[in-house]
Order: sequence, then structure tokens, then C-alpha cells
Amino acid sequence: MSSPGLIFARVRQIVRLRPHDTSTLDGRSHERYRRMILSSVAALCARAVGLLTSLVSVPLTFHYLGAERYGLWMVLISFISAMGFADLGIGNGLMNAVAEAYGKDDHDLARRYVTSALALMLGIAVVLVLAGSAAYPFIPWARVFNVRSAAVAAEGAAAFLVLFGWFVVNIPLGVITRAQAGLQRDYWSQTISACGNIISLLGLIVVIVFHGSLAWLVFASTFGTVLATLANGWVLFRACPWLLPRWRAFQAHAAIRILKMGLLFFVLQCAGAVAFTSDNIVIARVLGVAAVAVYAVPQKLFTFVSMLFSMGLTPIWPAYTEAAARNDAAWVRRAFRNMLGVTLGISVPVCLLFAVTGPWIVHAVVSKSLPVPVHLYWALAAWTVIATTTAAMSIVLNGLGILKAQAFIGVVGSTVNLALSIFLTMRLGVVGVCLGSIIAQVLIVFPFDAFVIRRAFRQMTPTWLDPEQAPALQQQASIEI
Repeated sequence: MSSPGLIFARVRQIVRLRPHDTSTLDGRSHERYRRMILSSVAALCARAVGLLTSLVSVPLTFHYLGAERYGLWMVLISFISAMGFADLGIGNGLMNAVAEAYGKDDHDLARRYVTSALALMLGIAVVLVLAGSAAYPFIPWARVFNVRSAAVAAEGAAAFLVLFGWFVVNIPLGVITRAQAGLQRDYWSQTISACGNIISLLGLIVVIVFHGSLAWLVFASTFGTVLATLANGWVLFRACPWLLPRWRAFQAHAAIRILKMGLLFFVLQCAGAVAFTSDNIVIARVLGVAAVAVYAVPQKLFTFVSMLFSMGLTPIWPAYTEAAARNDAAWVRRAFRNMLGVTLGISVPVCLLFAVTGPWIVHAVVSKSLPVPVHLYWALAAWTVIATTTAAMSIVLNGLGILKAQAFIGVVGSTVNLALSIFLTMRLGVVGVCLGSIIAQVLIVFPFDAFVIRRAFRQMTPTWLDPEQAPALQQQASIEI
């Protein structure tokens, strides 16, 4: 049988609807890969459904609202998106904690983590409600939205109230999806989320038919998401009733542990936001707004590659945590090598293809007059390969709970990245912002992550060889670097 045939047979053996027997090492290995592949495929399908519903909803809502009110809606979404880190990383901390408890087959511990995380998220939601209630009457909405009509400003304020309410409600509901991800069952949340997008689209159509206000339109667009999350909760707790929160299961120690992990994830998220989303801002400030399109348009091609890898790699994160909790070091190493090989094996040829065909694609689809330098495509290709590779490294570090080291190097790397991007953009133009990211990643983040991973794998060796010594050595190998 040919090599592709062997690969296909192996994948067909692993990927099936029926779970594998997890009482054996091979069975657990196959089950991790099965859930990872199912979650990746579900995420891809959910993203496709989201894009399709957007293609339908954008023209509908734009023609219904008009340019001014539609722009108002986009501004509201930008405000809420900027608050995306409001859970302080607690969701990711919960995912790690649940995956660890699942690896130990400790149902009571998993429930304590879920209950404690829910209490933390409810606390954040209450604080946001109190702060929002106090500030809302004093916000100059006409000035915030930069509109002259008092009626439009009032409509925007009402719509913001609906959107803010949806955002606050989703914070404690996030416990459901994060716990589901920790159990490596993210394929359920992705599938149901796609159904939620369809429900939201139907809601938008109903509001438009009955000539509802902007606030009702916002409600219709968010209702499907909340409904999908509640449906996820029903699926999760029906399959795992031992995970259902109980207030008597709240434990201060568990809450503090999740909060500590969450804050480290929050630092990582902020550092990543600076490193990966500041490029357009740097170009606008250094070269002017007109130069942003020269960089942003070709970047969209390579962002598509990064998005696909994010959906493909992220589901293995809780699998690393669960395998480590079971002292299965061999699987962690093997899975990491496999993921690194797949990442390089796919990203390199795809990015080379985009580097070669990018000028033609941009000219044919966007504009022939956009002055994108050819070397920018090659810089973006190199940056995408580097970024996806370091993402694969970061995911194994996240799964092993190695957060302090990552947070430190993330802050250092993003700071150097920003400084280099500004300096090189001033000297070299739009390509400088990409070169700054490449240099910071290659010289700082990449070697440091590689060193930490090698050290972690070495420390895992004795732990996984002698199960009786595992608890003491595993605590030592929690990697307080």
C-alpha cells in the first residue's frame, strides 16, 4: 500500500462517530486524535456557516438600516469586541483545570473547578453591570457616535444597552463552552454554534419584515448565540451530570488557582493582541491611513492560513493537559512532533503558493492600482510560517500549564515587536512592520519557547516512567520558569 494509502487508512481507523476504548493507551491516544479532528472539522464548518450567514445578513441589514445606522451598529460591535478579554482569561484557566481533572478521572474535582469558575465569572458580570449602570446615564452618546441627530444617538444608546446585556450574560455562560473544550468535546459547541448563527439570521429577517428598531435588530443578532450556548449546556450536563455546578462545590482554593491561571492567560492574550493586531495602527501612525490598505489587503490572504491553523491546532490543547495528567508523556511528545510536522508540511507550501500568486489574486479580486510591493508577499509568507509554528509551540506550553515563562517572554517579545515595527516601518515602508514581527519572533519568542519545551519534556521523563513517583515529580515539573 502506498504512503498516502497508509495515511488514509490510519485516519479512517481513528476518525469515527463511536468513541474508542479508553481503557488502553492506544485507545486513549486514538480518542484524543478523534476528538481533535472532529472539533477541527466542526470549527471549520461553523466558520463556513458564519461566513455564509454574514454574506446574507450584511446586505440585508445595510439596506434596511442605511449607511449611518449600519455604521452605528459596527461601532457598537467594535466597542464590545474591545472588551473581549473581560473574563480575565478565566475561561482558558477553567479549560486547563477541567482537562486536568478529566485526566485524573476526578469528577468531584471537575465540578469544584466549574462551580468556582462560575462564581468568578458571575462576580465579573455583576461588576460590569454595576459599572455600566452607573456610567450609562452620563455617557454623551451623540459625541461618542459622532452623530448630530438626537434620535439616532438615542437609538444607538438603546442598541448598546442590548449588546452590553448580551455581552454580560455571555461571560458566565462561557463556563459551558470552556468546560466542554476541557473535556475535548468542542465539536458539540461548534456544531450548535453554527445552528445559532442560522437562528440569528432568521431573527434578523423577522425584525426587518416587521420594521423593528436597531435595538431589536441587535437583539435578534445575539439571541441565536445565547440560545446555542444554553443548548450546549443541556448537551454537556446531560452527558456529564457530574459536571453540573453546585454551590456547595465551590472551593476558594480552586477559584484562586483558576484566577491565577486566568490572569496569566490574560497577559498572554494582551501580548498577543499587541504582537498580532497592531500592524495596521503602526502603519497608519507612521505612513498615513492610505498606506494601511497596501498592507492589509495582501495580509488577508495569509490571515486565512493562520485562521485555518488556529481552528486545527487549538483542539489539541486540552488533550495535552489531559495526557499530562495521566502521566502519558510519550503521547505528549509524539503528538507535539506530529503537530509540528503537519504545521510545517502544510504552511510552507501554502504560503509559498500565496507569495507567488498573491499579486495576481489581489489585482484580479481587489484592485489593479493597489501598489503592493512584491517583497511584501514574501515577508508575509515567512511571517505566517513562523507565527503558525510558534502557535503550535504555544499550544503545547498552554496544555502543560507553563504560563509564567510564556507571559514573561510574551510581554518582552510584543514590546520588542512593536518597537522594531515602528522603527523599520519608518525606514523601509509597509514591509517594515512585518519584518519587525519576524525578527522579534525568531530572535526572542521562538528560541525561548523551544528551550522551555525541551526542558519540560526532560523533566517529564522520570515522572512518566515511575507512576508511584508521579505526584511529587509532576509538581516539580509544573515548570515554574
